[in-house]
Amino acid sequence: RAETQTVADEIKQSLALLGGIFDWDAALRRFDELTAKAEDPDFWNDPEKAQGLMRERTRLEEAIGRYRKLEAALAD
Repeated sequence: RAETQTVADEIKQSLALLGGIFDWDAALRRFDELTAKAEDPDFWNDPEKAQGLMRERTRLEEAIGRYRKLEAALAD
C-alpha cells in the first residue's frame, strides 16, 4: 500500500510539473488547429511551411500522449 501511494504521489508530482510548464488547453487548441490545417487541400502548396507545421503537430501529439499516459497511470 505504501509503495503504491509513493508511485501515485510521484505521478501526481509529474503531472503538476507538466501542468505548470505545459498549457494544456492551448496545446489542445493548437493541435486541433494544426490538424484542421493539414486537412486543407492547399496545405502542401508551401511544402517547407507544411513540414514545419507537421513537425509542430507531431511534437504536440507526443506531449499530449505522454500527459494522458501519466493521467491514466494515476487513475489505475
